[in-house]
Amino acid sequence: MVVFDGTLSDDVVQKEQKQVEELLKQHSAFEKTDVWGKRQLAYTIRKKRSGYYCLFFFEGEGDAVVALDKYVKLNPNILRHLTVVRNLKNEAARALQATRKERALPEDIDMDEDQD
Repeated sequence: MVVFDGTLSDDVVQKEQKQVEELLKQHSAFEKTDVWGKRQLAYTIRKKRSGYYCLFFFEGEGDAVVALDKYVKLNPNILRHLTVVRNLKNEAARALQATRKERALPEDIDMDEDQD
């Protein structure tokens, strides 16, 4: 996740977002970007009260994280960033549970109609 300066214009934020995406494509298997948009910060960072949140999904080795850290530290338009390891087992289990719920929902409705 990267938090860009909230005082930047939309064009500049999109340009910065594309630069991060290109960096990740060079060093890792980039998947997608989930833009959360502009939000109020819980506390001021560098005298800023709002930030533009972008969540970048990628799969790579440590060199991708090192390259991202270097870029973020040198970029004054980025207020904060956080890199976490995704737990793919949890994501697969959630997807399986969601499909089971979707399948179970019509069956529950049919059972209620049979009882009347």
